[in-house]
Amino acid sequence: MLDYNLEKRGEASLYEYVYQQIRDDIVAGRIAAGEHLPSKRAFASHLGISVITIENAYSQLLAEGYICSIPRRGYYACELPDAPVLASAAEGIDRDAVSVGPSVHDVNGQVERFDALSPSALEAARLWQSALRATLASEDEREIFSPAPAQGTARLRRAIAHHLHGTRGMNVDPNNIVIGAGAQLLDTMLVQLLGADKVYAVEDPGYLRLTRIYQAMGCKVRHIPLDDEGVDLSTLQKSGTDVLHLMPSHQYPTGLVTSIARRYALLSWAAERPGRYLIEDDFDCEFRLAGKPIPALASIDAAQSVIYTNTFSKSLSSALRLAYMVLPDELMERFRRNLGFYASSVSSVDQVALARLLESGDYERHVNRVRVRAREARDGLMALVRKVFPAGEVSIEHADAGLYSIVAAERGTGRSTFARALTRSSIPFIDIGDCFWCADGASVPENSTQILVQYDDLSPKVLTSLELQLMGGVPIVLSTGKCSSCDRIAAC
Repeated sequence: MLDYNLEKRGEASLYEYVYQQIRDDIVAGRIAAGEHLPSKRAFASHLGISVITIENAYSQLLAEGYICSIPRRGYYACELPDAPVLASAAEGIDRDAVSVGPSVHDVNGQVERFDALSPSALEAARLWQSALRATLASEDEREIFSPAPAQGTARLRRAIAHHLHGTRGMNVDPNNIVIGAGAQLLDTMLVQLLGADKVYAVEDPGYLRLTRIYQAMGCKVRHIPLDDEGVDLSTLQKSGTDVLHLMPSHQYPTGLVTSIARRYALLSWAAERPGRYLIEDDFDCEFRLAGKPIPALASIDAAQSVIYTNTFSKSLSSALRLAYMVLPDELMERFRRNLGFYASSVSSVDQVALARLLESGDYERHVNRVRVRAREARDGLMALVRKVFPAGEVSIEHADAGLYSIVAAERGTGRSTFARALTRSSIPFIDIGDCFWCADGASVPENSTQILVQYDDLSPKVLTSLELQLMGGVPIVLSTGKCSSCDRIAAC
């Protein structure tokens, strides 16, 4: 029976401490691959804590891929490949600090229509207006109106480093952070930094704009399929790839979380040959709705082969174009030498305003409120699907991984009914079949029967409208005289 001294947990919660101890024992080999873990009830009784505490610890280990579950047999430790990794720095992560996920995109890269702002977007707009007013009113004019260095202002870089330490368990040197006007600009800068002669790979299905960015820079692009654990390693090894762009903590659009074993294997792949890099796109990093955030791949990278990228454009507004990347030491020196002549692409005013939001805790409070709304929308969507499709022909997958979930349906009636109801309720969605790269004549896999729905688009009123559509599309006239489906006066 595993035995841990709970008096040594410090400020960590009980479930976090148990999770950390089991994780560290698996990584160190003290718990062997394939070893059977104690049952939740027996383990809880042995440690003198509640069963729900053990259940939460096991759930987190299961989500990250340290253990696997075999029905009616229990939990077993997974095998981890050898890889140059750092000890996890997940202790002290603030699991309530969050980042908002991607908006629905036009897969053809076209200009998107102007819709009414969501509650989260409206709140973010007001927060940013307040931050700008406070910045202009109280900050030193020499700081906010002086040109920013190529990397960005030192104040914002320090604030981001502190934010990453608290939310992602990363010990980052502020001098290795580069701030840019949006993730797309940073992607193009990375090509200039690494070389357009490299072979770049992206996940398939994935964010198709990445392919177009790399192709526009003159790069050869490979599309690597996914399996249940993440990027398919055998395909990657045969592809001749030098740089892999991936989303390990919450893959877009599938919602998949890359297992810890696959992360180790990817770090080993990158370390096999000089000049190989992994670009970790952490767009939805902390927005896990259950348990702890999935640790960043960069937080365990001992060989400095991971380039970490993230954005504030998603959590505040895409109109702000605020993103950053964390470069390994060698690439940071190359950046200063080859690209240091660039002027900063983000105004000093915006950088100081964002630094103020991070320093004050206002940013964290904002995203926490968004997270609460996402949980409510998730619960409402799952309850609705269970009610309308009790036989299970439609189900919700990866509901806790971030700000969107995957609606999986059997081909035919279930899928078409749900998609039609979403359209009639004016709820935007993405067909994952549209996120496969098929330019080379390949076809969309026949089993692609999933659609992506964002929680921010699912207010209680919208969910009511969706339920009406699924139940027959008959609108109800409310006591206010407005239609429940469209909020207009009288019935539609």
